[in-house]
Amino acid sequence: MNFITKNPTLKIISLVLALILWVFVKSKSGGEVGLVVPLEFYRVPSNVIVTQVTDEAINVRFNGSFMQLERLPSREIRARIDLSRARPGTNSFDILPDNFNIPRGLKVTQISPSSVKVELDRVMERIVQVKAAVKGRPARGYRVSKISVDPPYITLQGARSQLTGLKEVSTEVVDISGLKETVRVAAPLRIGELRLKKDVKRTATVTVTVKEERRGR
Repeated sequence: MNFITKNPTLKIISLVLALILWVFVKSKSGGEVGLVVPLEFYRVPSNVIVTQVTDEAINVRFNGSFMQLERLPSREIRARIDLSRARPGTNSFDILPDNFNIPRGLKVTQISPSSVKVELDRVMERIVQVKAAVKGRPARGYRVSKISVDPPYITLQGARSQLTGLKEVSTEVVDISGLKETVRVAAPLRIGELRLKKDVKRTATVTVTVKEERRGR
């Protein structure tokens, strides 16, 4: 017990010095870490849209001090590709260390793949009809008198190759099995496979009017 309480000031100073030494060694010692980094496109011309990419993410190894690697904001790192000079069709881009938004002091030691191909298509605008997809039957003694969808038409902006000739889109299926009253459902549109601009409306309100059947006397 005397050993612990004897010369407390000296022990505190020793502890502080040991901590400083540990931080110094850790900040100077080097290491390496590998991450899977997603692609991010910027400065995309308004008249084109990305339709296909050979690789959605890049395998990258970073070198730096242990302290830097521990603080590496892995979820925020992107392989950023400038599309300002890209044209419709297939475009090839080399992935270089400058493409990564990493803190100063870290180095990129390996990139795989070292290049990607990006397919671009021209953007077109098209007005299409919205169809409600419904399944099932209402409860016995009831019938569907009307099915409507709001909005009945939507404007899509996206890849010309996909929108050319497209006349209508449908909602996800609305199940009306056993209904005894009118319902209104916000249904997602089946447009997930289309390459569209982000501000496109993606839901529609489906109204199914159900009425009780009249029985003869």
